[in-house]
Amino acid sequence: MKKPIYIFISILIVSLIARIYAIYFYGDSHVDKEWGVILLNLENHNILGYREFEGNVLPTIYTPPLYPYFLYLIKLFFQNQDLFLIAVLNIQTILSLVSIYFFYKILQELFAEQISLIGTAIFSLYPLNVYSVSQISSVSIQVFFIVSFFFSLICYLKNSNFTNLFIFSLISTALIYLRGEFFIIYFLTLVYIFIRTKKIKAVIISFIISLILVSPYLTRNYKTFGVLSITKSSGYNLWRGNHFNANVEGNQLHDNQLKNKVENILPSNRYDLELDKMYMAEAINNIKKDPVYFIKLYIKKVISFLFIDLNSSYENYYNYLNIIPKIIISITTLMGALLITRKESILVYFTGYYFFNIFLFSIFFILPRYSLMLLPIQIILTCYLIENLKTKLNYDYKKID
Repeated sequence: MKKPIYIFISILIVSLIARIYAIYFYGDSHVDKEWGVILLNLENHNILGYREFEGNVLPTIYTPPLYPYFLYLIKLFFQNQDLFLIAVLNIQTILSLVSIYFFYKILQELFAEQISLIGTAIFSLYPLNVYSVSQISSVSIQVFFIVSFFFSLICYLKNSNFTNLFIFSLISTALIYLRGEFFIIYFLTLVYIFIRTKKIKAVIISFIISLILVSPYLTRNYKTFGVLSITKSSGYNLWRGNHFNANVEGNQLHDNQLKNKVENILPSNRYDLELDKMYMAEAINNIKKDPVYFIKLYIKKVISFLFIDLNSSYENYYNYLNIIPKIIISITTLMGALLITRKESILVYFTGYYFFNIFLFSIFFILPRYSLMLLPIQIILTCYLIENLKTKLNYDYKKID
């Protein structure tokens, strides 16, 4: 076998070429949908807001702030639209390559070199992961921070010093700013750290660091909306995935009665909050009307997240470059998870993380890009499966000899 470093560099080079190809042929040519509106409002009004009434931009509590400010910071340096898009996609590509390096280091901590290189190659060239950098979307940034989160966790468990704890807390805070629900995962991870290390002081320090770092935005939301939260969109998300026209991916179809309720909410700085409360009440009312129906829909969402959505409305979802890798990695992930027996292993944490996310998101709705958030875990569990198969084959070979 060639020196691992040469193989890893080759993987990085091929990964870079693949991402350049994706950007050239499939890259976004403009900032559209909510990102474009929010970015424009930040530029013109210095307000993180999506909705506008009579020329006044209303602040939003729906959107996690990290990616909009990421775009805004780049726009400060690149006013020209074409240069701005090139800068965003190039930075996303660089972060993606860095995440490949971090992921390789994670695998090296868990597996032999050969398996680590195989897992790194799968992660780096997984089609959806390659494609993600070509889009103006927070998904590629999320992958970078999730991999960084796992890497920082392993570094802290391996060497429990303040530097590693601070880096772990810093990355956790970034993910809280990027994904509204991540504070739950962060809290559960702190519990895991305490169980593993029995260091309650470190857990408290990490929590305080993260609390200090999120406090400016918590203060902003408390002054504006009267709530201590980074985001507040659980009502809308629950309704989108739990009404009688909803499918696995959710549905934004409003009937006339719901349209009237939306229109009756008066525009104010608390508009998003009041809107979310209305959607939450609608979702709960729907579930109460026919709980069996929504339990079945929940199970369908779980299965779709674990494997594939048989009724996806997304363009190119059934492209063989997406669907074949997704089916294979889903099966190998489940097989790897079922083989884990060492209760003290961090693989137990990864398995719990994987299933917790699936069960949590399925309460709401499942979009195709969500599977990319779990790709690092899926490859880790797949590598564990490969390791077990390799061990068994070697054992059987020795028995034959």
